[in-house]
Amino acid sequence: MIDTDRPLRTAVRATDRVVNLAALALAILLALYSSYAIWHTQSMRDGTFLSDELAMYKPDGHDPTLDELMGLNSDVRAWLTIDGTNIDYPVVQGPDDTRYLNRNVQGEFSLAGSIFLASSNTPDFTDPYNMIYGHHVEGGAMFSDVMEFLQPEFFESHPGGILWVGDDAYRVQVFAALEVNALDPAIYQDPGRVTAEELPSIAASIVSRSTNTRDIPIVSGNSVIAMSTCENAASLDRAVVFGKLVPMSAEEIAAAEAANYAQARAAGMNAEALAPSVFAKQPWVFGGGVLLVAFLAYAAWRVYDRCCAEKRCRNRWRRRGGATRGLRSLDLTSGERPPPRLASPLDPSLAVPPRVAPDRQNSTVSRHTAISP
Repeated sequence: MIDTDRPLRTAVRATDRVVNLAALALAILLALYSSYAIWHTQSMRDGTFLSDELAMYKPDGHDPTLDELMGLNSDVRAWLTIDGTNIDYPVVQGPDDTRYLNRNVQGEFSLAGSIFLASSNTPDFTDPYNMIYGHHVEGGAMFSDVMEFLQPEFFESHPGGILWVGDDAYRVQVFAALEVNALDPAIYQDPGRVTAEELPSIAASIVSRSTNTRDIPIVSGNSVIAMSTCENAASLDRAVVFGKLVPMSAEEIAAAEAANYAQARAAGMNAEALAPSVFAKQPWVFGGGVLLVAFLAYAAWRVYDRCCAEKRCRNRWRRRGGATRGLRSLDLTSGERPPPRLASPLDPSLAVPPRVAPDRQNSTVSRHTAISP
């Protein structure tokens, strides 16, 4: 008698294995993606906001100074602060405009990069037209607040800040903000080649195209900075804020340094009490890593347990003799067992004797019954 259910059971087992393997593959892909997402998010957050290590070097009239930060990294050029925003960073300058796209101020890898001056500009910001770049990072870090200047209310309530260059300082007077294309030659021309005579006409063109403006005259002999960031990673749209640089007097510099020092002390970031938080990480990152490891361990245990369970089932079936004795071929309709299987159709003497279950009703003999010879 042919076992008609055997192909069905084989197909079910094969389908079960395929489903398990597919689920395991999906779990592994999700785990890998989760790991990458955690790494990418943490990499973007690391160094995006002003850290305690860098806050020590912000000009405040006390040690350590910005000159010492320049000594640690010779590419440091200045410190830029725009009042009322998160723009409060050192400004670096590389040999080209790609070096600090994914490097922090210390020169280490960082997806958020740094705030950097165009490589064609002079390091002391004496050029008429100075271009500063920074990434647009979610959460308001780096140059993300440049986008906010496109809003009229924000533009009106944030008139400027300070640019510290060595022992000198400049008041930044924001006079325009606009959206442009990254390939616009009028904005993204070689900034180091702009002459003092060309600056007034360039500034007038910028004001005429800007979304928000202030009535601040730009004449020959002035210097301006352009703070540029991308609107999103998938387009060439850029947001640019322009500010006029006005030299500050020694008294104004001293007052600004005192304000910085008072702010640092209020935030607990002064040099005397500062403890670098090199190992300070977001708690959810550690928790996510623990959950990821636990999930992978659980998935591995499930696979191992499944394999062991299937092996135990096969061994139990063999011990019962069902796999080799023909129990699967039992005719359930008539209760009769088919003829014994032959080991070889050419040699009937090698037939495997069937295993016959005892008939409990007919062959049971009482212990108290005497059996005569």
